[in-house]
Amino acid sequence: MSAPNPEHYLRLAPHVCLRLLEEPFLYDRRADELYELNEEGLEALKKCRGHLTMEQVGLEPEFASVCLEEGLLELSPTAWPMPLALGPGPSPSLRYLELQITWRCNLACAHCYLGPAQKVDLGVERVAAILREFEAMGGLRVMLSGGEPLMHPQWKEINALLAALPLRRVLLSNGLLLEGALESLNCDEVQISLDGLEAGHERLRGKGSFARAAAAARAVRDSGRDLSIATMVHAHNLGEMAGLEELVRELGAGEWGIDAPCLSGRLGEHPELAVTPEQAVEAMSRAYGGAFHGGGDGMACGLHLATVAADGKVAQCGFYLDQPLGMAEEGLWTCWARRKAVSLKDLNGCRDCEAADDCGGGCRFRAPGPLEPDPVMCAAFGMEPKEEA
Repeated sequence: MSAPNPEHYLRLAPHVCLRLLEEPFLYDRRADELYELNEEGLEALKKCRGHLTMEQVGLEPEFASVCLEEGLLELSPTAWPMPLALGPGPSPSLRYLELQITWRCNLACAHCYLGPAQKVDLGVERVAAILREFEAMGGLRVMLSGGEPLMHPQWKEINALLAALPLRRVLLSNGLLLEGALESLNCDEVQISLDGLEAGHERLRGKGSFARAAAAARAVRDSGRDLSIATMVHAHNLGEMAGLEELVRELGAGEWGIDAPCLSGRLGEHPELAVTPEQAVEAMSRAYGGAFHGGGDGMACGLHLATVAADGKVAQCGFYLDQPLGMAEEGLWTCWARRKAVSLKDLNGCRDCEAADDCGGGCRFRAPGPLEPDPVMCAAFGMEPKEEA
């Protein structure tokens, strides 16, 4: 690579932005990577708006070279000014937003925690307002879910909103309707649900769904978008996990998320799907990839995550829609300010556990009580859940 011309104008690449979270960061939504900055680096990058030359910006040469090589910064022989919207967000920061745009669905999955599908949709204007506010709060990643999000009656209008959105846009889909939507899809990543090989997947999702979901995953890969796979562990796919791993890797998925089910919605009607914590952990050990919406800094899961449901409820995650923080029309920031983060020190059996910082207390909904350990994560770290007086 030739040496950059110091008289060329420097700016952040279109897929890169600055974020003031708990610390200042440079965020690459294309790679979904956060780079922590010191104050000197932040001040220098704030000047990278296309109106100053590389010489005028005064970046440390080695740092500038790395940023240019990684595609985080761009140079041009002519000025190309860009605006810089950078304000402090809330504390704790809201980084990840699940947006359940509809509760309509074309499947009736045996494990769905939402229960039967409903004709309930977030309006396009409400979606637009939520996305604007989430961006202003320093958001990083928005996950469009449902139901099946592609069944929203105004999906084309919502997809158009995503086109210029400077956030990582992730579509969570069962894949059955993706063929007609993929070409125009304004998303960086598509997550397809594969809950086993043919027998295991269709035990949850119905006859004929496996081949179509696998075909959708291949289509995402071939489109050049990032592909991720989500799998729910259940009693009928335990023997398929090795074969499923081969398929997931063959599909080229950059991330494979595997989770154990929570007893909610339809799952309560299907006790035959249940697995033990030890069975769940064995299957979950095959997962890979870096997307994480858990805790940190001594706090339990969901520290930086919120869900907006199709009926407008804002909750700490989709499992807590019966305990909403408020309604979307109140404003995302207003609702987020009501959230009370849970410290690991407040969790029974976790405060003195040597694995607590790595485990993060596990899923709060999967735990037998609001301040109890998650038995799946206790099994994962080889710990016995401790009972406290």
